[in-house]
Amino acid sequence: MKINFLIFPFVLLLSSACGNRLRNAAETKPGKIIKIPVARSQVYDLSGYADEGGGNPYCLFDENAAVDPRYPPAGEPYIPVTNCQPTRHPGIYFPAGKGSRIVVDLLVPYALKEICLYDRSAVNDSVWIYTGTLKQWKVVAALETGSEAGVSGWKKFAIENKSRFVMIRFSSYETNITEMVLYGMPLQETAPEKLPSGVAFTHKSLNRFLGVNYIMEQDARWLKPFHYSRLYNFALDFDNDTKHHGDAVLFNMLHYGFYHSGLKKYVFDIDTLQRVNNGNIWFSIRGVSKWMSDQGFDDKDRPLNRPGMDPEDPANYSRHARMMWNLAAFFGNTKVDTGLLSIANEPRQSGRGSMSLFENGNEEDAWWVGKKYCSPVEYFAQSSADWDGDEGRLGKQAGIRNADPESRLMMSGLVGLDTNRVKVYRFLSENLRNDHLFPWLGGIQYHYYCNKNGRGISPEADSLRWRLAKVRDCSRRIAPGVDCILGENGYDKGQASRQATPLLPGYSASQSQGIMLLRSINAAFFSGFDAYILYWLKDSKPPDAPDVYLTSGILRQLPDGKTIAYPGWYYISTLVSRLGNYIPDQVVTEKGKVWIYKYRHRQFPDSVAYFVYTPTVTGTKVPQYALSLGNVADQPLQVIHFADDAEHGSESSLNAVQGRVVIPVEEKPILVLCKERGIDKG
Repeated sequence: MKINFLIFPFVLLLSSACGNRLRNAAETKPGKIIKIPVARSQVYDLSGYADEGGGNPYCLFDENAAVDPRYPPAGEPYIPVTNCQPTRHPGIYFPAGKGSRIVVDLLVPYALKEICLYDRSAVNDSVWIYTGTLKQWKVVAALETGSEAGVSGWKKFAIENKSRFVMIRFSSYETNITEMVLYGMPLQETAPEKLPSGVAFTHKSLNRFLGVNYIMEQDARWLKPFHYSRLYNFALDFDNDTKHHGDAVLFNMLHYGFYHSGLKKYVFDIDTLQRVNNGNIWFSIRGVSKWMSDQGFDDKDRPLNRPGMDPEDPANYSRHARMMWNLAAFFGNTKVDTGLLSIANEPRQSGRGSMSLFENGNEEDAWWVGKKYCSPVEYFAQSSADWDGDEGRLGKQAGIRNADPESRLMMSGLVGLDTNRVKVYRFLSENLRNDHLFPWLGGIQYHYYCNKNGRGISPEADSLRWRLAKVRDCSRRIAPGVDCILGENGYDKGQASRQATPLLPGYSASQSQGIMLLRSINAAFFSGFDAYILYWLKDSKPPDAPDVYLTSGILRQLPDGKTIAYPGWYYISTLVSRLGNYIPDQVVTEKGKVWIYKYRHRQFPDSVAYFVYTPTVTGTKVPQYALSLGNVADQPLQVIHFADDAEHGSESSLNAVQGRVVIPVEEKPILVLCKERGIDKG
């Protein structure tokens, strides 16, 4: 599929991605020429700047209600002022020959009659307007802006064209078009928007919710609390053939293992780790082939077949898609004809059942890589190839789905809570794929760290649960049924790091880190997210090292090779061992000095647990708090305390009096486990 986008050479923007379509205005009937209503949710920024790049593409339409250039109102005319261009590091969003593109979806085809632009540019520049589809655009108007005085104002273009989509292309971020107004006749009625329904909380129990980032851990005991393992690696680990011709390339499947001739079988650490808690392991594969690496390209370059190819064409990722096919064929759950494998290792094997999730990149939206920035269109093109060989166009041995129908593609982790970019991915999938399928069925992955002004802050000070709940709601609207993954979150122990854990009075940095992690996991669990992947498992540096993210681990490997565990590991282990089979039940209170969350056992719903703490970082304590439990059974309650060196914590017993129990509450959470009366025991 060749994508013809050209004819010729945080503020948290959740409302931008998921705002209502103003149905009272947008639901139109065919019959007469109207000023076409455009809501926030109908505008798509194909460059991907709406979050990390600042600016707002909807500013191109946000003042439509105040203007009517085709029929100007009497009196002093209103002058549109809002600029749709990116405001931070803007140059990276205007690749040579393509520029920045904003597409508006009118929801139904229109007979377009006139397009009006308000030009306030102070530079000489070019702007193009297109109609058509995302597969084939047609230029219908062009504008040369100017720097001379008196040239500002409305520029009107009469057109006779039928289209559902309109695209405006800017060649420079200095172009200042402050409003766009479209006129036309709807050719059919708009359909009412269908919103997904369902529970707000995840359906997963806690022991299927937690995961951790690492390179490779050989001691399985440290993975016990975690269901998910996100393993960092590079494409050149698997595509290390020096040949440049794709059909002749042989891939290496033995990066994490070897063939044991004595046992006559392959031995992989991931097989051992996969058996821990029935773990779900996936490779986060980033970067380029060794052939391209040898030419000076790195892990932030596009994994194209050859340098200089169009990164918006899925066909130019066929080598990478073949690598993904071989990975899924070898490690996935479906046995294929081993004669079809393009692997260097012998004997050939397929369908090992080691993994069924594959992530094709990491933070592909990173802005700090400058001109190597990956646009949504580029990453979509790669993902369409990696998922199913761009709907089979790249051959039967391309894309993970064609090797193993059970395997899923995980979205490359986004550098923040950028729902706008996910919205664009959905839009591209619907309009560039014939099956309209969203390729990332393995999960929408966000990376997020609680931080303010270059310092780590508590999840409560950052409103983490609220933030994630908004993102989860938006993600469900964009891609119903697809898991929402918090792929990176954590704190450094080193206080010189910009992501240092808040230091709690009376606690060390490592204890404070563990407490912040407990509270963050709880916030994510009750947000509706489907997984929390801790960053990071094991440090190689001492806990006071200043490096950002290099003291985020809950383990440390000493110079002699010995591994020690920080309190955070024991706290998480206790949480999972005590509440592993529990699901979120109720946010009891997030007001006052004491915050309370209620968990319920999945198999035995009369068993409940309360997660109780003070949400501050200043040493707040409530020595005698009366926790209301309702109608509980007449038996001692379990109170679980998180200990620095105990995998299951410590335990004490208390008796409830008239449905209440008095407990000391502080910033370090405690768990209260009890049984309710009058509940079906399952």
